[in-house]
Amino acid sequence: MKTRMLQLALLSAAGITFIPAAPDLLAQVTPRACCSRFDYVLEKTFLKVDAVRLELNILNGTPARVTELIDGSTRDAALEDSVAEVYLSADGAELRMTFLVSFGLERFLDGNRDTLNGLAEAGIISGDDAERLYLENRQRFAVLAESGIQEGDRLEHELRGDTITTRFTDVSGVTQIDEIRVGPERRAALLGSFFGPESDFRDGLLDQVFDR
Repeated sequence: MKTRMLQLALLSAAGITFIPAAPDLLAQVTPRACCSRFDYVLEKTFLKVDAVRLELNILNGTPARVTELIDGSTRDAALEDSVAEVYLSADGAELRMTFLVSFGLERFLDGNRDTLNGLAEAGIISGDDAERLYLENRQRFAVLAESGIQEGDRLEHELRGDTITTRFTDVSGVTQIDEIRVGPERRAALLGSFFGPESDFRDGLLDQVFDR
């Protein structure tokens, strides 16, 4: 499972922006009956080491569309793909990634590059967008060159249409990154990092949908 566990986290980095939200933002959201809220810990399979915790809240009409799709249906690969496609088209989301292990910035950026390239291969973003977003992220996260990613650091994003607000808060509570960026490729990269065909998060998130 290479550095993919991080890449997603990075992915989040995919030029994507994180939300200036209070630590309990997601907890304040009233849960819907199905398909809107996720709480998932990604592990390195061979070591069973927790790598990152994802708290994700999908907004607006997307959860209802997923509910209609899966009600009365039998889970199979085709249905999983259809559900993932609905999430990939979401126009509102809030998420927090809490890192559960520490690692260097280059490892983080390598994972980001792998994720973006995988999204390009899947046709979710273009190859040119993948390269541009990766270079932007190298510049954006340069502030972490010395510290790297530390256990307890948080990367958060708020998606509204094609506008993404991103915040990176270190374990001591200092905000290292706080910015807004706009573009459909950023929305596609953010959602694709979790629901794209090569995402390590996808199976676990879909399990939470079908096991509701």
